[in-house]
Amino acid sequence: MDHSYSIRPSAVAGMFYPGDPQTLLDDLQGYINNAPQGNIRPLAAISPHAGWYYSGHVAGAVFASIEVPERVILIGPNHRGAGAILALDPHDAWEFPFGEVPVDRELGARLLQYCPYLKEDAAAHAQEHSLEVIVPFLRAKNQAVKIAPVCVGTHDLRKLTALASAVARAAKETGALVVASTDMTHYLPDKTARAIDGNMIETLKSLDPEKILDTALGEQALCGAGPVYVTVSAARENGARSFGVIRYATSGDIEGKRDAVVGYGGFVIS
Repeated sequence: MDHSYSIRPSAVAGMFYPGDPQTLLDDLQGYINNAPQGNIRPLAAISPHAGWYYSGHVAGAVFASIEVPERVILIGPNHRGAGAILALDPHDAWEFPFGEVPVDRELGARLLQYCPYLKEDAAAHAQEHSLEVIVPFLRAKNQAVKIAPVCVGTHDLRKLTALASAVARAAKETGALVVASTDMTHYLPDKTARAIDGNMIETLKSLDPEKILDTALGEQALCGAGPVYVTVSAARENGARSFGVIRYATSGDIEGKRDAVVGYGGFVIS
């Protein structure tokens, strides 16, 4: 990409979250203010990425409970399979209805330097919602936030482990928070979803990255299995000891329909 200033236009404003700036900010404050407030400074967090109507209250609870530093490495799944399998967004800023959020190019450069498999690729991010829906929560907690957005489209252990080491090193050097984006089980009866998600949460508490990845893939329990592996692994490398469950819910809690739900979990790793 050339050095002229470039902006990634929002892909899902008006769909996954409000397209009107004031409605967006009002909703955001509601999700954050209606949750228990905290000032944890975790190494990492895990947040869902559905439409805010469904999972905004879970994301809000995560970010209400923590301090968000100025620098954040965001890692989410590549839902469409476009672009590089490990893709760093190459833009200078991301556009939202309320304005722009800058991309941390210096932090991104460290990640590129430390991970040989990571490539700058706009195509992977162009239509991807998994990171976009989380960014407004980060900005609500810290107006000065800058993001290094990474899309993951592989379960290749060697590549994920290399990215995890790069993320751990860059986060340690810069004080960046690492945030993984994932939903949990998809379109199962509520009771089944809660059982599988409950087992997944117990596995997450182990902070054992390979066990987490195996369980997630075996049970189809996390659509962001790769991002969660990278995030847990990086946090472990930087001394993480504890896994905190902030909130769990299903789409059935919002809609009242229990026959086919999606599970949402919000977690912190310290």
